[in-house]
Amino acid sequence: MPQPTNQPNIPPRRRRARADSGMKARTMFCVAVFIIAGFGLLIYQLYALQLRDAELYRTEAVTQQMKDITLPALRGSIYSVNGKLLAKSNTVWNIVADPSSIAKSGATEAQLRTAAQELADLLADGTTADALYEILTAKNANGTPYQYRMLAKGVEKPVADAIVSYADTYRMEPEKDGTTGKRILYLSTEQASTRSYPYGEFLASVLGFCNSDGEGAYGLEKYYNETLAGTPGRSVAETDVNGNALASGQSDLHEAIDGNDLYLTIDENVQAIVEQYLTEAMNTFTVHGRGSAIVMNVKTGAILAMASIEQFDPNDPYKITDAKMTAILDKEEIDAEDIDWLEGRLGEKAVKDIIADGKISRDKTVDEDGNEVASEYTQLQGMMREAQWKNKNITELYMPGSVFKLITASAGLDSGIMSTSQTFYCGGSLTVNEGSELWEHTYRCANGEVHYEQDMAGALNHSCNLWFIQAAETLKPQIFYDYIQAFGFTQPTGIDLPNETRWTSVYNAEQMAEVDTNLYTAAFGQNESITPMQMATAVAAIANGGYLVTPYVVDSVTDKDGNIVTQTETSIRRQVISEEVSRQLLSMMENNVHGEGNYHSCANAYVAGYRIGGKSGTAERTDRHLRGDGDYYKMMSFAAVLPIDDPEIEVFVLLDDPRWFKDYASQVVAPVVGNIISEIAPYLGVEQDAAYNPTGTVKVQTCLEYTWTNAQVTLNRLGLKHKLIGPSSGTIVYQYPVGGSVVPAGSTVYLYTATDQNAMTTVPDVTGKTGTFAEQMLRAANLNVQFSGDSSGKVVAQDVQSGTTAAYGTIVTLTMDTGAEAPAEEAPAVEENIDPANEEG
Repeated sequence: MPQPTNQPNIPPRRRRARADSGMKARTMFCVAVFIIAGFGLLIYQLYALQLRDAELYRTEAVTQQMKDITLPALRGSIYSVNGKLLAKSNTVWNIVADPSSIAKSGATEAQLRTAAQELADLLADGTTADALYEILTAKNANGTPYQYRMLAKGVEKPVADAIVSYADTYRMEPEKDGTTGKRILYLSTEQASTRSYPYGEFLASVLGFCNSDGEGAYGLEKYYNETLAGTPGRSVAETDVNGNALASGQSDLHEAIDGNDLYLTIDENVQAIVEQYLTEAMNTFTVHGRGSAIVMNVKTGAILAMASIEQFDPNDPYKITDAKMTAILDKEEIDAEDIDWLEGRLGEKAVKDIIADGKISRDKTVDEDGNEVASEYTQLQGMMREAQWKNKNITELYMPGSVFKLITASAGLDSGIMSTSQTFYCGGSLTVNEGSELWEHTYRCANGEVHYEQDMAGALNHSCNLWFIQAAETLKPQIFYDYIQAFGFTQPTGIDLPNETRWTSVYNAEQMAEVDTNLYTAAFGQNESITPMQMATAVAAIANGGYLVTPYVVDSVTDKDGNIVTQTETSIRRQVISEEVSRQLLSMMENNVHGEGNYHSCANAYVAGYRIGGKSGTAERTDRHLRGDGDYYKMMSFAAVLPIDDPEIEVFVLLDDPRWFKDYASQVVAPVVGNIISEIAPYLGVEQDAAYNPTGTVKVQTCLEYTWTNAQVTLNRLGLKHKLIGPSSGTIVYQYPVGGSVVPAGSTVYLYTATDQNAMTTVPDVTGKTGTFAEQMLRAANLNVQFSGDSSGKVVAQDVQSGTTAAYGTIVTLTMDTGAEAPAEEAPAVEENIDPANEEG
């Protein structure tokens, strides 16, 4: 029988009710907890969204809803002094893909392959469909699709528009009841620019070029990069879900500010003449190193022309344009001649290890530290590119040789230690420090020449080394070095071009005092290295009255409206010598070229009618090993100024390592300078000597078997013009008018290098025309002219019938209405038999 308990006897129904009530309470409690937790979480999320992380989400929303595009500025253009466009930028577009959005579109591989093929067809630039497919589906190392990948760069607008249109229309099939399918391709465009140089290699070493990012990498493009680049703009606009700008959305546009334009001091006509003659000299004289030239206004420092040959095409700067260099690169084994070229063009030290075994390896190697080293082929290729980009006039050092004697003479005169009548004796050789095993050295003049007693003018004319050694000894090291510094040889010229070397190799006063042979060799330009620009600037100072000016190539900077932003003014750094000393030196320089006496060492630079002063320099490359023939490699330069009574223009030319049977600048470089002067002097309006009478007749000298350069020298001296028919290489095989012909002064002689047949022209009808206009018409038709009567009148008859054909150079006599029937009495014919190849000096 059950035992009684203390529990109350609760009926079952009541117990169930109580259990249900507890369950409800617990349920209500749980529900309340969940509701409170939910509200708490919601409140926390609202707090996070609206307070704690409000700025973060606001930024993300703007990023997703706003399209922010950088608007590139159009790079400024570069113009010559005459307004010729030399460098310009064109607007192009880059095509950008968003692989992350493309992946979310759900497109199949087949659809994307089809799109890639269509895009390849639209680009039509050689890009393959496979390459484009890789871009459309590109992923990072974690397997996440990129948001930004460059699909194509530098696309023209019609192509860019076609690609954007295709991306907009190439879609998925519309969903049920839909009209437009989902987009597959997510492409956008970025405005960009591409740089072009209309004249290719012309002036390349001065202009430079831009890199793939559109920034200046060399030349003016680099030096004036900030001026040319401008300031980018910005466009911000609301977009739809596909990233397209909303027509009704907000937008903010800040226009780009285009770069400013450069107007140079370079005259494109002078530059073309300089490049033509420098290129011809490089070929004629087989120049293994490079050649360079400068034409400058000696009074202002403005550079009218500057060239370094071989050059490059800035439109394709990585292509090596030097045919000899590319031929060497194509070889695996190189011979002695190839090695000679490489050493001359790139430097002995630079190529020493590569040429050691006579082979150009295409295999990469590993150095002692385990680092991979580029192949010899790649290294050479890089050196060649770098060499052709350099502006030799400012980046490379050269030994000036006897041109430097002008500095020694200037120091002697301006210091007051010497006068122009100072004499020293030249016995053909001079031994210094005799008996000293360490310092004894014997100096000689070229070819062992003996000049005997001579004054300063004679020493400059004969380029006597021994005279200048004794002059430097008289000056003493400190005074000599003071003038070396004053002429600017220990610091850059300050020209507005990049990469002007800051290093020169000149002896200081202490070095010259400690070792007197340093003093002696410096006196005639040996064993010292400077830049061609430094030498040209120093010669300009001698010519302009003694003032060292800063050379420059940019005349002005203008904005897009043509307003001048900056204008370059002449900058005089200091006065180096007195105006009186300047006049004395100019007189001696003129005597070197043309003047009294029978011998003029620089006569090959003479052009009839112009008063020209000059000095040649042939330096022996003591920094190189000897040539195969046992002689030194040579650097040859020549500096000329004109007109000598009031100099305006300097022409400076350097040929590095030429190979010619006459081994002196007076035979190799002086003719090049004279030929340049013969064309640029009339063009620039340089006045001829008042005493020069260009009327009368001249007997033409035979130039057969001459090089084009030396043939021109002969004609320059006679006051005759010249034109080449055929390639500049080789010798003259025919000329018209022929040698021995008597022609009017100033006539043009046509020189042929490839044929002995006359080029023919049609004679124009010039009757009724003024003499001046008739002459222009006939010369334009490659005909020569002489007048019967006063040339200021009108033509009443011509002795060669119009409409007939005549050989280039034919003389057409014009009868003028104010003249007599017979030709006026002519001055006696001038005959001068000159063979420039036999000149010394």
